[in-house]
Amino acid sequence: MTTEKPVQVYQIFIKAPPERVWQGLTLPEFTQRYFHGSAFETDWRPGSTYRSMAGDVVMVEGRVLEYDPPRRLVYTWRALWDPEVTKDKESRVTCELEDAGGGMTRLTLVHDEFEGETETYKQTAGGWMWVLSNLKTLLETGDTLPAPSQGAAASTR
Repeated sequence: MTTEKPVQVYQIFIKAPPERVWQGLTLPEFTQRYFHGSAFETDWRPGSTYRSMAGDVVMVEGRVLEYDPPRRLVYTWRALWDPEVTKDKESRVTCELEDAGGGMTRLTLVHDEFEGETETYKQTAGGWMWVLSNLKTLLETGDTLPAPSQGAAASTR
C-alpha cells in the first residue's frame, strides 16, 4: 500500500513580464515587501544554501535545486518560524514562469515533498495564495496588500 504525499499547486496571472516576476521572486528588495518582511539570502546557484530572514530571525532555510531565469526556480523548504514546523522534514517549492502574452506572466507554484499532512503543510496551505496575491499586487500597482487579520491567511512565511 502506498500513501500519496500531499501537493499544493497555485497558479496566478500577473500583469508583468517574466523577467519582472523573476525579480519579484528572487530580489530581497521585493520579497521583503510582499513575503512577510522576509528576504532570501543566497547567491541562487544550484547547490547553494539559502535563508529567508525577517530581521534577525531565520524563517525558512534550504538549498537551491534549480535556477533558470526567468523560467524555473526550485528550492527545498524547511520552515523554522515556530516550534511545531521545525519538527517537519524539508519539502520542495517549484516556481515556473510562462509568458502569457500581452505583458503578462503565468506563475505556477508547486509546494510538494511533504511527509504527509505535516504542520508545515497545514500552515502553508492558505498562506501561499496570500503571498502570491501580494506579489501580484506589488508588481502591478507598486504597493502591497494590507496585512491579513489573524487567521485570514495561514502562516506561510
